[in-house]
Parts: sequence; structure tokens; C-alpha cells
Amino acid sequence: MATKTELSVDIMRHIQKTLNNIIESTGEIQINNKIIWDGYLHQMDNEVWRGILETMNLLSKQHPELFTLYQLVAIGEGLAALDKYEDYYDKVLNMKTKVISHKGIAWKCFMTVREVMNKACNIDIPNSNVSRVTSNFADIFNG
Repeated sequence: MATKTELSVDIMRHIQKTLNNIIESTGEIQINNKIIWDGYLHQMDNEVWRGILETMNLLSKQHPELFTLYQLVAIGEGLAALDKYEDYYDKVLNMKTKVISHKGIAWKCFMTVREVMNKACNIDIPNSNVSRVTSNFADIFNG
């Protein structure tokens, strides 16, 4: 049986692959992307997030060169939100009330997973429109 860390790494690989595919096929990831929100962020509960964020936190201690300060802050914010609210809500990082919204934290943590996993795997797929694979008529019929 797989450990919590192994399951978290599998989920992180899936997130990495999905986000890289989005970038390669459509260009820069848009914040309102339905694949990301409906397929992942609205579905991920506290257990999944805690596994991912604790795994990322452990990885940052073992391989700090893979992380930027911004990414470490995002992980810390995600863990802090879970610590504070997970006893009351099943999907803390999908919370949005009149005074609290953790959706921005979820987004930052989600993007951090892709960025760190790519760096660890030496994959360079920037999240920008220039990364989109395009072809034109000549490429298709003369290639």
C-alpha cells in the first residue's frame, strides 16, 4: 500500500502533467480555467491538500534550491489555513465566505506544485503565451 507521501507525489505529478499540457496546447494558464477549478481545486479536500503541502514542505527542506521565496510563502499560507480551519471545513482551500477566501492561496499552491515539479525534473515550460505550440499551413503540409 502506498504511503501518504507517495500518493501525494502521484497527485503532484498529475497536476504537473495537466498544467503543462494546458500551457503547451493553449498558452498561458488563465485563472478561470475550468479544467483546473472543476477538475481539481473544487474537488481537493483537506487531506489531499495537507498531503501535497506537507510533501512540498519536506522537499523544500531537503532541496531548497528547487524553491523560490514566493513558493515557500504559498506553501506556508496553505498550511496555516489548513491548521486554522480544517476542523470546521472539509475543503479549506476552496473556502469563500464574506470575510475569508482561500481560493487565491489554493491557486498559488497549485501553480507552485507545477513549478517545483518542473524544476525538479528539469522541465522548462514557462507559463506564458510564448510557450504555446503553434503551427501554420506550411508547417503542416511541408514538414
